[in-house]
Amino acid sequence: MATPRIAIRLNHVAYPTFDTAATIRFYTEVMGFRLVAALEGVSEPERQRFLHTFFAMESGEIIAFFEAEGLKRPASDGLPRWIRHLALSVDSKETLAAWQERLAHHGVHVTGPVNHDDTWLSIYFGDPNGVTLELTHQSRALDDEDARRAASVVADWAAKQ
Repeated sequence: MATPRIAIRLNHVAYPTFDTAATIRFYTEVMGFRLVAALEGVSEPERQRFLHTFFAMESGEIIAFFEAEGLKRPASDGLPRWIRHLALSVDSKETLAAWQERLAHHGVHVTGPVNHDDTWLSIYFGDPNGVTLELTHQSRALDDEDARRAASVVADWAAKQ
C-alpha cells in the first residue's frame, strides 16, 4: 500500500476556553486574528452542548476554541507551561519586537526574546485560557545538515537514557 501524500498544511488546532468573550477580545483585539466561524453543537456520546469558535491568521490557518456547557477548568497536570505551546511565525526581528511592545501595551506579560540556536528568536506569553503562545522569527530555512544533526542529537539523548 502506498503512503498517502503528507498533510499539506495546518487546518486548525483546538483548545478549551472557559470564557468565550475574553477569548474573542484577546484573539481579535490584541492578536489581530479574524473570527471566521462559530458553531454550536452537541458532543457525542456525552450530549454536552458546546460553542466552537475559529480565529484565522493571515495565512488562513486557524486556532479554534471549545466552550462546553458545564466544563470546569482542570487542575494543573504539573507539566511546565513552556513545554506545551503553540508557536506562530512572524516575518522579521522587527515585527517580533513590535509584537512584544504591543502585547506589553495590552498588559500581557511577555518572556523573551529568547535566541534558540541562532535560528529562532522567540517571545512567549499566555492567552486568557492558559494556552502558551510563542511568536517566533526563523532566520533561515532548515536543511539536510540540520536533519543530520537532529538525528545525531536524538541518538545521543537516547543513549543517555
